[in-house]
Amino acid sequence: MAAVKSPGLILKKIPFSDTSLILKVFTRESGLITLLAKGAKRPKSKYHGLLDFFTLDQFIYPEKSKSEIHVLLDAGLIREFPRLKADPVRQSLGHVFMELYLKYVAEPAQSHPHYEMLLERLEQIDESGEGIFDPVLHLCDFLLGLCAVSGFSPQFTECVQCGRPAKGFRIRMDPDFGGPVCAACAGTGAGGMAFPGRLLKWLGRVQEMGARAGRLPREEESLAEAFLLSFLGKHAGGARPLKTLDFYREMLGSIDMRADPPL
Repeated sequence: MAAVKSPGLILKKIPFSDTSLILKVFTRESGLITLLAKGAKRPKSKYHGLLDFFTLDQFIYPEKSKSEIHVLLDAGLIREFPRLKADPVRQSLGHVFMELYLKYVAEPAQSHPHYEMLLERLEQIDESGEGIFDPVLHLCDFLLGLCAVSGFSPQFTECVQCGRPAKGFRIRMDPDFGGPVCAACAGTGAGGMAFPGRLLKWLGRVQEMGARAGRLPREEESLAEAFLLSFLGKHAGGARPLKTLDFYREMLGSIDMRADPPL
């Protein structure tokens, strides 16, 4: 039987019997797949020290399977993300990334852009220096990237109701239509989330520049995060609760980020 050899990232591990594991893995060659790692929990398993979160592994598995579960034939370590694995804040953010894929990317969903995006964003939060690491900025960048590779993106320049340029000190953001609502349209009873004007510009920079866009006060970035989570949920088949967000937000409360960083 032909076998596939592919790099991949473990998104979830599920105990299976006393000795084995079920793995949800996003691979470059097959997308999101389910692998059965037989004997992986045994002390002398060939997988001992492998199959960790936040490692890039090489997986070998059958090209075809009679069920949705493929039996893992072999695995090897390609690289680790040491800073990500050692820092609880980065870990919490990485787990949000992984749960977003589990919730919103269908299996098997072979997609090189999804694989490259996930790997790139994990590399970024692993390599980001202590003084410049901003979890909310990285999550907003990830959400925008996930939307883009999934085929839909919000826009931050024109009113989604009338098409006029979105300007003003305060505007409203509509997750249903994926963009700003100008003051005139908002006055007609249009819904949405109240946004400071500079946050709209910041989201545009994040969309263009990623995590190099610079930082805003955390409460403003968190408002952008809430909008993007709502937009993703509405356009990717329905909002789904994310268990990892609770731990991520707990970790945010444990760090002292700059109160008012420059634009």
